[in-house]
Amino acid sequence: MKFKTDAQCGHCKATILKKMQEKFPNAEWSLDLESADKELEVHGLPENAETAAQVEKTLEETGFKGSWLRQTGY
Repeated sequence: MKFKTDAQCGHCKATILKKMQEKFPNAEWSLDLESADKELEVHGLPENAETAAQVEKTLEETGFKGSWLRQTGY
């Protein structure tokens, strides 16, 4: 799953990734600050609206915004 975020810097990235690891410890997280959408990517979670809502809520708890980038073509 991928999410568009409003992260801007390395501190933002560290804050987000730390919170995601705490909330979803069995998932693998990465955040690409070089991409246009500042993409937060996760592997190891179910790709559905419920999980996306949980991730978006967790982002809000860290003070950032994010939205699920739904993949098409499945």
